[in-house]
Amino acid sequence: MEDPLHDPQQDPQQPITRPKTHANKKSRIRTIEYSPDGTRLAIALENGFIGLYDAQTGTELVQYRFKKRETDDIDIWELAFSPDGKTLASAGQDHTIRLWHTNTGQQIRSLRCFQVLCIAFSPDGKTIISGSEERVKLFRTDTGEHIRTFNGHSYRVFGVAFRPDGKMIASSDAEDINLWDVSTGQLIRTIESDVANGKDLAFSPSGKWIACFEGNGINQSIHTSLWNTNTGQKIREINGMTSLHNDVDVAFSPDEKLMASIGLGDFAVVLMDVNTGQLFRRLKGKRDDFKYHILMVAFSPDGKTIASAGRHEVHLWDVNTGYLRKLISF
Repeated sequence: MEDPLHDPQQDPQQPITRPKTHANKKSRIRTIEYSPDGTRLAIALENGFIGLYDAQTGTELVQYRFKKRETDDIDIWELAFSPDGKTLASAGQDHTIRLWHTNTGQQIRSLRCFQVLCIAFSPDGKTIISGSEERVKLFRTDTGEHIRTFNGHSYRVFGVAFRPDGKMIASSDAEDINLWDVSTGQLIRTIESDVANGKDLAFSPSGKWIACFEGNGINQSIHTSLWNTNTGQKIREINGMTSLHNDVDVAFSPDEKLMASIGLGDFAVVLMDVNTGQLFRRLKGKRDDFKYHILMVAFSPDGKTIASAGRHEVHLWDVNTGYLRKLISF
């Protein structure tokens, strides 16, 4: 890997995309998600707006609209694409998971789930999991049928993920990471960890590792830990990342060589070398106002681009050069 760039190269003439419909509402960005083919980026705002954008140009493609009888101010907490990219799932404060047609923006169905905070599709797209108050639930996506509840958490579940082979589920609360057998619902093992609050649970693309923030809430002591999913053994600690905000992500690059999250102190995007734990690159815009601080990150499926989001802007960065490709402002 090349030496880290602490000051990414930015084009002063970089065009800013401003979606007209919601440009003046100043609603904070809640979450971002890449489509499986990397061509589209889904963005949710706290006022209930969900939009689908061209990942290269920032052009708005589709808006997802709630039915007339539903409030216009449903706070969206999480988005997830189905593996085939044809369905987008959203979870919000109205205790509902909604499945949407990505091309038309029409709602397919809704699943009732109390206090749903996080969601994830299975690798085959046939099921979806949700994390809520002390439990994880599994649903069929074609019918909405509730298949199974995974009980065993003592606190609110704020992170869920399928292992890429679809055989294991990981879920995290404020103290532990639980690993579950999908087919039986049995608890495989519990990894005891002082998990820092945040949307911060991720399997590596091969499924051999799981990453989660760990710390006691003091800025300097938070780090990212990697565990072996088969043994539960801690492999490595990576310092220089933070999870002091509930929406903060941790993400692996598709080749598992890099991990992205938010840097300590200034909320810039940091790319860390997974094998050495050293800084690879740091990405930060020119504006230093708190409302532009980065809180969410996502790798494109090809690993060439990082999408990062603050309160009102989405930055698309070139991973290899640190170049800011596109800025979408709300």
